[in-house]
Amino acid sequence: MAGDPVRELMAAHQALCEQAGHPLEIAAALEEAGIGAATAGQYRHGDVFSLAEEMFARVPRRAGGGPSRADSALPADPAAPPRSSVARLKPALALLGVLLLPLADAAPAAGPGGAAVALVLAAGAATGAARYSARWVRHTGRAQLRTAATIADFRARMRPVLPVALGLYVVVLAVASFAALAVLTAVAPRPGPALAGGLLHAAFRQAGVARWCAQAALGLLLGPAAVLRCCGQGGAALAGLLSADALSAAALLLRTCGLLPGWASAPGTATACAAGAAAAVLLPCAWIVVGRPGGYR
Repeated sequence: MAGDPVRELMAAHQALCEQAGHPLEIAAALEEAGIGAATAGQYRHGDVFSLAEEMFARVPRRAGGGPSRADSALPADPAAPPRSSVARLKPALALLGVLLLPLADAAPAAGPGGAAVALVLAAGAATGAARYSARWVRHTGRAQLRTAATIADFRARMRPVLPVALGLYVVVLAVASFAALAVLTAVAPRPGPALAGGLLHAAFRQAGVARWCAQAALGLLLGPAAVLRCCGQGGAALAGLLSADALSAAALLLRTCGLLPGWASAPGTATACAAGAAAAVLLPCAWIVVGRPGGYR
């Protein structure tokens, strides 16, 4: 290549170079554009990461370290709340709708019982753990950006972070759910003969298998949604929550019209299916975002 090949590459990826907060972001984008180790040699570099480092170092900066015009258009903190009141209200209402799904999914004739209320309170109390886990993921990602040598190294370090964060959150949710049902069991025992197993078994029986599956599905939905929002993908998180609300509403409508099979009429089944379907989409999205350097600006 004649002239300065790196400058020509920077001109082709001007927006990327201006908005990147770390060389790994540029390297990841170059790899996605098809520039590998062999192609990097055309730009007088042995690998993509060293090429990205030079591109990052040559990005024009404002005096005093102020952000460029392109940077100022980006949120400084992905976890910061949206500016408008309407934008703040949408995720709050979507989250509230998801948290109230166990109440809406109660037995059609009997209405919401104590177990549904207990599970809703437990899920609401555990949302703090979801936010904390998401912030830990973002903090870990930023720390790894400063120490990782290559994109592969960064992704390898971040690979166990999401499972650990979600696992801790789901454990907190399970403990909160058991505690709420244990209190309910002590205050209002379930009718019928007492069975062996003590308070733990009685608390499990208060909700039933379907409701426990629904609670687990809610955890697998709310955890990735919190991570996505904290990593700057609030739109994807909102879409996942709204999808769960819509699918649950559709399932409850079909159940009211008698169009669902008998097994789908059990309390908690609609929530388990709706939240599980939304979680099946959000989990891969969160996995991809956690492995991208651009999610930790």
